[in-house]
Amino acid sequence: MVFLYTNFLNSISRIIKIVSLNPIFEGVKQDSKIVYEKILCIECKTKIKHEVLVDISHNDCSDPNISFYYNYRILRCLNCESISYQTKSHDSYDVDPVGYDQSEDMIYQVNYLYKTFPLRDEETAFSKEFEKILPEEIYSTYEEVIVALNNKMPLLTGLGLRTLLEQIVKYFGHSDDLGEILNKFEHEGFISTKQRGLLDDIRYLGNDAAHRADSKTRKELVLHLKVLENLIQQLFVYYNLDQEEIRKIKSVGLKPSPRHPIPVVRETTQKRRPKKRL
Repeated sequence: MVFLYTNFLNSISRIIKIVSLNPIFEGVKQDSKIVYEKILCIECKTKIKHEVLVDISHNDCSDPNISFYYNYRILRCLNCESISYQTKSHDSYDVDPVGYDQSEDMIYQVNYLYKTFPLRDEETAFSKEFEKILPEEIYSTYEEVIVALNNKMPLLTGLGLRTLLEQIVKYFGHSDDLGEILNKFEHEGFISTKQRGLLDDIRYLGNDAAHRADSKTRKELVLHLKVLENLIQQLFVYYNLDQEEIRKIKSVGLKPSPRHPIPVVRETTQKRRPKKRL
């Protein structure tokens, strides 16, 4: 859907110069000066300048007690040329006093409400690093999880997180049982006991979403996403496994990196003693 929407906007911007998106805007003058706005690009995955292709403003004063301001923009990224649609709005009550000018007149700050489509969020922006290190099929699932999370679809996000976990660990393991692979990961020192518990929470999260339609809050889903991103960092970045090493691991079992010494664990603690070198 996002792909089709972006292509639609790209086609419009190439074929015609949009003067109005709605009859109520007919006769609105547009500034021919090129304007740029810096926003998060959904393709470049970073904040970057966008050219404002269309900029239409509209004031609604039909209600004598309150007035509304609306601004509609079509933006094009200067780097990848992807198209975004942005709305900016506020009403006459969305202002806060911030001080006085030299004439002792009150200065007000307008609190605009911005919405950009396709939806994107800096907190869950796609990672360019992951795009480089993850296999294509795993990164595709990772992207779908982000899109579902940004579009406020908690059930699909929960299912996606569980699927992403399974894809990540099965990429290195040679069993169809997710729990068995996680046991092996913990037993051989790839993940800690605490981390194993967090990954089990993601397993149950997906099961609850699938069988009981039990959705979690955005905050909980973001925390689970960060757990999986940390796992990706461990397996695909920290251990730096190339394809040849992965083939060896799948044939003989998981082998933690020999580059680091075995952590010293006191006998009086309840912590697990690593059984292999990390």
